[in-house]
Amino acid sequence: FFFQIGTPMAAVPSPSPSLIGSDDGQAQADGKETHCPRCRSQFTTYFRRHHCRNCGGLVCDDCSRNRTRIPRDLSLGNVRVCDDCFKTIGDHHAAGAEEDLVLSQQLIERLRGELAQNHSQIEAFKKVMLELEAEASSDQSCLAEYSRDPQNDQFSFNLLQEKVQISWGRVTKSLEAQGSRKAELEERQSAAWTRRTELAAKEEELTSKRQELDSELAEVSRLEARRDELFREEGDLQQAVTNERRKVRELEMSRKEQQEMEAERMGLHSSWGSRPRGSNEPVAFTISTGREEHRRSRLEGCKRSCTVS
Repeated sequence: FFFQIGTPMAAVPSPSPSLIGSDDGQAQADGKETHCPRCRSQFTTYFRRHHCRNCGGLVCDDCSRNRTRIPRDLSLGNVRVCDDCFKTIGDHHAAGAEEDLVLSQQLIERLRGELAQNHSQIEAFKKVMLELEAEASSDQSCLAEYSRDPQNDQFSFNLLQEKVQISWGRVTKSLEAQGSRKAELEERQSAAWTRRTELAAKEEELTSKRQELDSELAEVSRLEARRDELFREEGDLQQAVTNERRKVRELEMSRKEQQEMEAERMGLHSSWGSRPRGSNEPVAFTISTGREEHRRSRLEGCKRSCTVS
């Protein structure tokens, strides 16, 4: 773990090419060595030769009793290394561990900050979800209870998320229904506007006809007034004719009386002298002014002009 995230240990001695590359000549040279180059112990059948997996040097078992992971290939696991390489790798392990510890502390602090930020965001999201739930259900009890005990299990993020999703589904369905209702109302409004336009045109037409009828009614009223006036004139004329007739009768009666008086006078005169030539009867005559026929023709013309169909 430490070598994966720590600083590479470049100062660790690299393995010799003879060990890694399987150089037969070097292997034969090491096979001819009779003593350990480190402690000068003699190799025997039971005290065998070994090689350090880090530097590739020839060592005995006493000088390579330690096992550790070498930086060049951590996948090998713990392998045999000489004492010098073990000390060097241990020092680098300690330095790398300190660096990794510092990095781990920084990482932990950063994670703590991010966790605190995430926690505050989650709390804010929870409050928003509770507000949405309260607004959707018109119930403020959950929001008030959350304010008293925000750490209650019933206010966990997952539970609130499920409740909000259910409420959101109901709100979405309600919005869809409202959208359909809105479309229907808009269609009805359009039909109403069309009907209103038609009615406005019809009203304008009826208004025009009403104006025409009002004009005709005014003309009829004028003609009726003229008719009444003519009726009054007719009455006046009839009264005048009646009066004239009465006067004519009076004149005729007066004339008759005069004739009778004249006849009596003439009768008396004839008894004393000769009578006039001709018949013995008195001569009757009629006085006509010609006004009666003129007025009658005038009245008939007025009646014909005042006739209203």
